[in-house]
Amino acid sequence: MITELKSVRDVWKKMPTERHARLFVENAIWGDERFCPHCGSLRSRPLRGASVRPGLYQCVERECRSQFTVTTRTPLHATKLDLRTWIAAMFLVLTSSKGISSVVMSRILGVNQKTAWKLGHAIREMMDDRQGIAGRLSGVVEVDEAFVGGKPKFRHGVKNKRGRGTGKPIALVAAARNGQARAVLIPNARGRTMKPIIEGWIDPTSALITDKNPSYGRIGASFASHHTIQHNKRQYANTKTGAHINTVEAVNAVVQRALIGVYHRLGRKHLQRYLDEIIWRWNHRTPESKVRKRKSSSGLSTSETTTIWRPIPVVDQMRSLLCGVVGRQMRRTPSWGLRWP
Repeated sequence: MITELKSVRDVWKKMPTERHARLFVENAIWGDERFCPHCGSLRSRPLRGASVRPGLYQCVERECRSQFTVTTRTPLHATKLDLRTWIAAMFLVLTSSKGISSVVMSRILGVNQKTAWKLGHAIREMMDDRQGIAGRLSGVVEVDEAFVGGKPKFRHGVKNKRGRGTGKPIALVAAARNGQARAVLIPNARGRTMKPIIEGWIDPTSALITDKNPSYGRIGASFASHHTIQHNKRQYANTKTGAHINTVEAVNAVVQRALIGVYHRLGRKHLQRYLDEIIWRWNHRTPESKVRKRKSSSGLSTSETTTIWRPIPVVDQMRSLLCGVVGRQMRRTPSWGLRWP
């Protein structure tokens, strides 16, 4: 049982053959009960023979009788890559602070850029919490919109609009102070667009904190309490109510840093998948208390306890990533794009 991976090299060290990688993936996806990805039956048998590829099984149900492997009907479907390459790609995506470009991933894994690009999107497909397994946000929850994109190219005589007048994609982001967050692309920042999304994300007993955008007025009435911060008057925190939206703005900052430092450009077509990747890493952290000692100018030493958020072990993230991948196929198009059958 592999419990820790410290580097990409460690993948090949702890998985000397592809069989070891296949057993790791089978354990993560199936656990103790192997099931047929076609009909869901728990009754199947392994196929053996000189011409049978490793890891092939057949459902024994009379109505099904389909053959399958652990990668069938997953984003790894019909892959010809060594499964250790997939695990190494997951390691790179999960351990990067702001993401990793397909160019850099291709150099590390020894594959071409197009293959690395597909690997990255297949992993982001696994990160999409479309079933809502993570549950609702609760406690104190901050909500804000983010306009995703860099500074427009300078054109002589052209004045680019800022803020809500821009044509950049809009991401609605919610972040609870217990370490969980959600993000989705929205067509506009109107109340009727955001209301059903926010109500679906957040438990009604929670305290909602937003800026002074009038769209949040009616939305806030659906929750136990609603506090606002007015940034245009240089108000960034309310000491009486404890209201601030620094947490959700920290999530937005990670999106901007990924844009500036790694991807440089996030097109609208795949932007939601990059948001899923960033939110996944944000959600898979654990708080750790740390005591810091400081000395004042008078020589008195004081100590204060701070909370540091650290990523959970990468192997645990991989198991969480793989446990719900069945049914999420992703294929190439004739023009080398991606399609989701």
